[in-house]
Amino acid sequence: MSDLSIPGVGTSKYGTQKLIDDLMKVERIPRDRAAEELKSLQARKSVWLDFSQKLTTLRSDAKNLYSFQNPFSSRVAKSSNEEVLTATANRDAVEQAKSILVKRVAQADRYLSADLPKDYKVPSGTYTFTVGDKSVELSYGGGSLDDFAAALTRKGRDLIRASVVTVKVDTKALLIESLKTGEANRLSFKNDAEKLALDAGILERATTRTKSLDPGKPTAWQRPVDPRFVTVSGTPGTDAVLDISTGGEALLALDQAIKSQGLKLELRYRLVPLPETQTPAAPPGPSLKPVGQASYGGITVQGETSETGLSDWTAPAAPPRVEDRVMAFVTGPDGSYRALPALEDGAEVQTLSVDLGGYLPDLSGLAFRSRDTTRRLEVVSVRVYDPAETGGFKPKRAVSTAQDALITVDGIDMVRASNDISDVIPGVTLSLKSASEKPVNLKVEPDRKAVKDALISLVGNYNRIMGQINILTRDDESIINEITYFTDDEKKTAKERLGLLLNDSTLGMLRTSLQNLMMASYPTGGDLSLLAQLGISTDSQKSGASQGYDATKMRGYLEIDEDALDKALASSFEPARKLFGYDTDGDLIVDSGVAYKIDNLLKPYVETGGLIALKTGTIDRQITSQKTLLDTLDKQLAAKEAELKAKYAAMEGALNQMESTSSSIDSFSQQNSGGK
Repeated sequence: MSDLSIPGVGTSKYGTQKLIDDLMKVERIPRDRAAEELKSLQARKSVWLDFSQKLTTLRSDAKNLYSFQNPFSSRVAKSSNEEVLTATANRDAVEQAKSILVKRVAQADRYLSADLPKDYKVPSGTYTFTVGDKSVELSYGGGSLDDFAAALTRKGRDLIRASVVTVKVDTKALLIESLKTGEANRLSFKNDAEKLALDAGILERATTRTKSLDPGKPTAWQRPVDPRFVTVSGTPGTDAVLDISTGGEALLALDQAIKSQGLKLELRYRLVPLPETQTPAAPPGPSLKPVGQASYGGITVQGETSETGLSDWTAPAAPPRVEDRVMAFVTGPDGSYRALPALEDGAEVQTLSVDLGGYLPDLSGLAFRSRDTTRRLEVVSVRVYDPAETGGFKPKRAVSTAQDALITVDGIDMVRASNDISDVIPGVTLSLKSASEKPVNLKVEPDRKAVKDALISLVGNYNRIMGQINILTRDDESIINEITYFTDDEKKTAKERLGLLLNDSTLGMLRTSLQNLMMASYPTGGDLSLLAQLGISTDSQKSGASQGYDATKMRGYLEIDEDALDKALASSFEPARKLFGYDTDGDLIVDSGVAYKIDNLLKPYVETGGLIALKTGTIDRQITSQKTLLDTLDKQLAAKEAELKAKYAAMEGALNQMESTSSSIDSFSQQNSGGK
């Protein structure tokens, strides 16, 4: 039974399956060719799509160098001391240098409690905290310091924060801090928060040191008060305003001298412009009667004009113009005085706030003197106060006290509530870090690093395109080995694509056009007109270096001499900008330059419906047609294989039948022979 076989099923003792397989191999040749063609088409499509992405990247780099957001318009602010001041500049900033003295940085109130037992409990209640004109109200059910601090921080969000400091192993302290800097953002405690602050040693009751100087009660300073130049409007003690004109001076005195340390002075004032001095008109002179005349015999004799004996009138010289905004002075009980910062113009009432501790040890009053011929001083109010005091309370352990930042820019004092200041230098945001006795030099200049990075990106992507073109259009593996930045996977892909578009004229034309653009001369309004003058060329070797034949120099790749590029950007920044994008006819539209030309060259390749889209569209149609052909061939092969199997099955059946008949005959013959 070992030679038993069923036709068309399993193995065959006649080897029919092998015969069928061999015949089908021949039949599959057209199908295999069609499959290879489909694979080639898909590979070409993948190549074009990848190449399109690289062209799009290069075009984006080119547009970036001449568009509205180009890096040539970027600005950077450099500080000579970043521990004191840093700055950022936007595109609106102009190149300039500023001297900035940071006298005081803005701070927020930060209050620390006394040392408390580690098991200190905060009672339940309603805790209200105010920062400036905003408040936080916390309904607390009671608990530990840590729990209270966490609850207050969650409730306070961007206004107030609390934390617990472990002072010793068995003691803690509660730190409550405002998150808003500036003198106007004082931290205050109300309701149960006030009770907690007193119980925990955060606050103590204080006798106010605030003193107000009445503008309605001026007295003599170094000279008697001259009513021609010093006047008072309004009611003294309520709404009086002290008016001091050019040549006037007066003193607002305290009842008794006080210590200046820890006190601040707040002066509210207005500078009112004075009308321009008019040149007086010439006096009319004496009025003379008309001169008489006499006539006789037709002859008229005219009398001579009377003479006054007065010389010609000469207009008096205009008074000198004086602009002196230093008008306020703090005075001491011994007659000493110190000038306050210059006052600032403004249509509204201005406020000058200074720390008195830096002027005189003792304060007896505030004096005013005006020499300015262009402005009249109006004193609205004067207040001396302790900045640590809030609502009759004073912090016992103030980590910091709310105060405004004070800076001097080009000799002008400026006060701001925040350490981030964006309204002093147009387009520049200052970030104050700490006070300093020496001014910081701030320089706003072009962001040359951003420009350099953009140029390196442009050249890098240009070289990648050149490398792809060389790989796709040449069948030379040395081209791949020359590209040192390829990864192993990229090398493998490159070898698969080597020479894949060997006869494609589009790539050859693109390579030639790109090389011509990079070598061409462009107008810039100056001596700079070539990329090579920036250190960007096909051979950036410095003079004196060995010059030998290098095949890679002939592939169209660009190199960058970074030293030459840095020097060119430092000395010829504006011509360099125009080299990449320049408006030659003054219509505010860029129409020349390397980047502009690259953008225009690549646009028809990568835009919707462009050259690459047409090529991939054609390949898509070929792929569809090839897939249809494969489906047809697969059906034909299946039918052919079924036909062969049927035929060979029938043949095997016939052979088996014949063998069976032969076996029967043999058996019959043997039986008959045995019977004899």
